Amino acid sequence: MRFCIVLPVLALVVVECSHTFMGTSVFRQLVFYQYVKYRGNTLSKRIEYLNYTLPATIGYGRTIQGILAYDRTNSCSANVTAGGLGYPYVSLRMMSERWKDIRYSVYIYA
Repeated sequence: MRFCIVLPVLALVVVECSHTFMGTSVFRQLVFYQYVKYRGNTLSKRIEYLNYTLPATIGYGRTIQGILAYDRTNSCSANVTAGGLGYPYVSLRMMSERWKDIRYSVYIYA
């Protein structure tokens, strides 16, 4: 008689990142993409703004349906300060840690 012992394996992974996901990109048109890169400041945090407005060629009355700001350094934060979902414009505020660069891939869907 043979016995088989099965041991469950549990893994806990803790990841800290500051990606910003808002809205949806499912069946939406990608209207804007930009790789944002700024050098870090020596003794202070670096703050930069990215402003985007939907062009008239997209169509009158269309609004932003999805925003994705993907942090490439895992040391920054991004917040929407004006506009955003349901508006034809967005202002994105990006802030880094001290001595760190700002590197984001920003996708906007309409």
